[in-house]
Amino acid sequence: MNRRRILLAATAAVMVMAPLAGSVVVTHRAEQRISHAAACRLAPVGQVSATLDSPLASVTMLRGSVGDVELHASELERQGTSMDLDAHLRQVTTSGAIHGGNATVTIPYAQLAKRIPSPSSGTAWTPGTDGTGLTLTGTAGTLGLPVTVHTHIALRANTLVVTPAELTVLGRTLPVSTLLSSTGDTSLAEGLKPRTIPLSALPSGVRATGAQATEDGLVLRLELTPGAVRTHSKASSGCPTV
Repeated sequence: MNRRRILLAATAAVMVMAPLAGSVVVTHRAEQRISHAAACRLAPVGQVSATLDSPLASVTMLRGSVGDVELHASELERQGTSMDLDAHLRQVTTSGAIHGGNATVTIPYAQLAKRIPSPSSGTAWTPGTDGTGLTLTGTAGTLGLPVTVHTHIALRANTLVVTPAELTVLGRTLPVSTLLSSTGDTSLAEGLKPRTIPLSALPSGVRATGAQATEDGLVLRLELTPGAVRTHSKASSGCPTV
């Protein structure tokens, strides 16, 4: 290849790569600004990171949008409970509005234990999972036997309801209803009552849709309606837009 062809090839490569490099820089800056704005509004203890789904932020920003955004915030403190947030925000605008999205909030079991009401007798329950659902371990009954309670969980308004369904004691697993009717142990019945856990008040436009026990903790699924982020209570308290 002669020198002229080499120069033409190099010039063509520069012409192709220059816009891409510029877009990468703009994308990185946009991600930094979104992370900063989210940290200002969420006020987490840990880190906040944002990733744009579209690599062409410099083009979409000219139209007032940065596209879809993946957001992660660790160690959010709400009502004395620490939790992690992962959100997918659809069509985030440069003014801070969104066109819907979804999110999950993960509450580690050590943090969830602080929110579960303790029975009037016996030890407090320790939440965890058996791989299929939420479990509570502790002692129950007048003898204080170690037990594992397998529960059903449900969301009602801004409250998580934990209902004992089965109980494993001394290697046997029995339905709670059967166990209570056969023993008549009032102390055991008290310990196996459904427990309600109030959830932190959700911002306007954010709705809880489900809950699931995982290895990392209790995961709450959230749905975000258009404009939910923009109407956050801290949006007008000096926090920057995108």
